[in-house]
Amino acid sequence: MNSPTPQSSVVIPPSLLSQPFWDDVLQNIPFCISLKKAFPDILQEMQGFIRTAHPFIDFPKYGNLYSNTWEAFPLSIFEGEFINRAHDPQGLNLKQFEQLVDFARNQLPFTSALLGPMEAQGHLRNAFISRLLPGSNIHPHRGWTAEFLRIHLGLVCDPDCQITLDQVSKTWKAGQLLSFLDGGPFLHSVSHRGKHERIVMSVDLRLSYVLQFMPHI
Repeated sequence: MNSPTPQSSVVIPPSLLSQPFWDDVLQNIPFCISLKKAFPDILQEMQGFIRTAHPFIDFPKYGNLYSNTWEAFPLSIFEGEFINRAHDPQGLNLKQFEQLVDFARNQLPFTSALLGPMEAQGHLRNAFISRLLPGSNIHPHRGWTAEFLRIHLGLVCDPDCQITLDQVSKTWKAGQLLSFLDGGPFLHSVSHRGKHERIVMSVDLRLSYVLQFMPHI
């Protein structure tokens, strides 16, 4: 999926727009601080839910987006993403999608309480849990919206699973945050050459919320 760079209505400082990863700017964002502190409880709740409910479904391929196995389950109704714009190739309609979200949120009360206030204020959208298995690759692509900063919280990690933006590669670490503009100027890809599954919690924070905590940039 090599689509044109989406346009954002938010003016992003050039110093930020030119860097592939935004990890360094997260330390002043209240929600990100809370997310890191909540990691042990999120992990415990999520592992129990995954073990008992087996909620993962194949991530839509949207053409040749990935190879081998990439799975996810939603924690919110998406905004500005492809799933809202067209029929899901798997045949998952909006009502079914909403049912999946409701089921997950009811089974994950701690995580839901963390996400809920931010959703109500319009600051957070597009939350989901994704799992990538060893030997899988997510091919170079960019997201469908430039209105959000994508935040990943590492839950179960493998040092040999890496994400690459603009020839800069990083790996996920349990309890740590990794962030980038999913719909920004850089294509991103993931290669899993490790031995263990990689599970991350992904949330999109609206850029208008993020930038208010960066007055000096």
